[in-house]
Amino acid sequence: MNIAIRWTKLFDACGGAAFASRLWRKRHNEKRAHKAELHEWENEGGNLAPLPETTDNLVTTGSA
Repeated sequence: MNIAIRWTKLFDACGGAAFASRLWRKRHNEKRAHKAELHEWENEGGNLAPLPETTDNLVTTGSA
């Protein structure tokens, strides 16, 4: 294997690592932004929708 091929492989590996790092950083930033937005929303008094009330009555249709 000559030196040109080794340098090419080295540069390809560095480029791949840089690309993977950029993807990871983008995903990490998006998760942090989402977490901050959720925290801000919760501080405003936002609540999740309440669960529907359940009843103990059985509903039947037709004649039994």
